[in-house]
Amino acid sequence: MRGANAWAPLCLLLAAATQLSRQQSPERPVFTCGGILTGESGFIGSEGFPGVYPPNSKCTWKITVPEGKVVVLNFRFIDLESDNLCRYDFVDVYNGHANGQRIGRFCGTFRPGALVSSSNKMMVQMISDTNTAGNGFMAMFSAAEPNERGDQYCGGRLDRPSGSFKTPNWPDRDYPAGVTCVWHIVAPKNQLIELKFEKFDVERDNYCRYDYMAVFNGGEINDAERIGKYCGDSPP
Repeated sequence: MRGANAWAPLCLLLAAATQLSRQQSPERPVFTCGGILTGESGFIGSEGFPGVYPPNSKCTWKITVPEGKVVVLNFRFIDLESDNLCRYDFVDVYNGHANGQRIGRFCGTFRPGALVSSSNKMMVQMISDTNTAGNGFMAMFSAAEPNERGDQYCGGRLDRPSGSFKTPNWPDRDYPAGVTCVWHIVAPKNQLIELKFEKFDVERDNYCRYDYMAVFNGGEINDAERIGKYCGDSPP
């Protein structure tokens, strides 16, 4: 089977296995509406997270990491009012500290892959309307060397009529261990999404327990909506 049809939107997840060590934070941070953050790493979150965020709010976080490095933002949790166009409650992520170059807009429960700035500055802005719905978001920022960007980070929102995407390092080298990539594909209303894998080479296992590509119907990583889970070297 060379392709798959699904109602829009569609969510794809690539997971590569690695060994992780778990550490518990000594205390939970208190999240407020916006702020100025500097340093190698830290956390930001919606006001009152993990409680329900307030209505009619506009919160702005300005992140700065050391000169010569770039900002990497990883969403650990996101739960905002859902809308295909993210018109009501949403989080915008910008390159730099102005709203000229937007990296992405996110809402619902779709958790994007790592977002990377082109400089040592990034701005995050959350907007909510009168109808509050959800527990907000929490994200971690960290500093990275600019030349690491292409090797480690992947995923994102794809909303053009057609396009392509690939795993990190393809086709020159193997994808890195321990990476999770999420692509969110959105088609126009009342249209289908056709997905074709031209090349496929993921660690083989009879049950796809280690490295795998999963495809979900809809914009959430929900096993009830999973179309398939694939590994090995045969295109689905």
